[in-house]
Amino acid sequence: MSLTLALVLLLAAAPAQAEAPTSAQVAAEAPAASEHAQEAEPSQPTAGHEARPAEAQGAAGHGPEAEDGHGGPSEVIMHHVTDQPFLGLFPSKHLVFFVLAALLVVLIVQLAIRSYRGGTIPGGLGQAVEAVVLFIRDDIAEVNIGHEDGRRFTPLLCSFFFFILVAALLGLMPFSATSTGNLAVTMALAGVSFIAQQYAGISKFGVVQHFKNLVPAGLPWPMLPIMIPVEILSLFTKPFALMIRLFANMLAGHMVITTLLLLIALMAQLSTVAGVMMAPVSLGLALFIMFLEILVAFIQAYIFTLLTAIFIGMYAHPAH
Repeated sequence: MSLTLALVLLLAAAPAQAEAPTSAQVAAEAPAASEHAQEAEPSQPTAGHEARPAEAQGAAGHGPEAEDGHGGPSEVIMHHVTDQPFLGLFPSKHLVFFVLAALLVVLIVQLAIRSYRGGTIPGGLGQAVEAVVLFIRDDIAEVNIGHEDGRRFTPLLCSFFFFILVAALLGLMPFSATSTGNLAVTMALAGVSFIAQQYAGISKFGVVQHFKNLVPAGLPWPMLPIMIPVEILSLFTKPFALMIRLFANMLAGHMVITTLLLLIALMAQLSTVAGVMMAPVSLGLALFIMFLEILVAFIQAYIFTLLTAIFIGMYAHPAH
């Protein structure tokens, strides 16, 4: 991915430098241009005035090239973090990879389940999925929610983990998009987590008692005017923290890779040799960040799942 983008950046930056006229060419062409302008002035008095806005528009990046999406080298790699139409058929690229990540999760789970049929020992994929599911059930759900309630919420926690992981790994592929780098997607995931948190308390204690449990038992009554607004606000700060944390971490990695690769284009604007010399440095740093992004994908999936389990446990067992 990084090598492909680096080559594209060099090709995008090199023509701009090659086409730039030298000072000698400008000095040689200036008299001819002035004579041509004097000849054209009587017959076309407004031609010069109409040309200047067009030239200024092209210099500002609003010309035909910018309208076609090729106004700068940054647009070559910003597709990982910005939403746009996909293949001219779908209005949102993030939506396409959101659905693709969900379908891949369903496919992986179905293949893992199929490996258990026939009384045979599951294969590599089945064993890997089983290990992750058991880890989420035993070390995340049951530890933070309880034995019975933990098993009840294990499917939801597994869905969070596998979807966030697959969506983040898909975003590392060339010319793909990270759906969890879209604030709307992370807000939807946090909304589902918020509903699960409230359901855990309401289903166990009822609506009235659930909201009474927000205030710690035995709290002195002078503290109630302070604690009640704080606890109500905490209902929404928990999912908000989940939303921002996942969005920021997914977006930050791609922005760092984008910045490192743009150094090639920036140096190529000075000279082609400088761009070529900068290429291995930028590629090495970008590859390091990409390998780090693989680790970040697992970490973010784990953190979102763990915090959701902790928040559910807080409402399911308020006394603890």
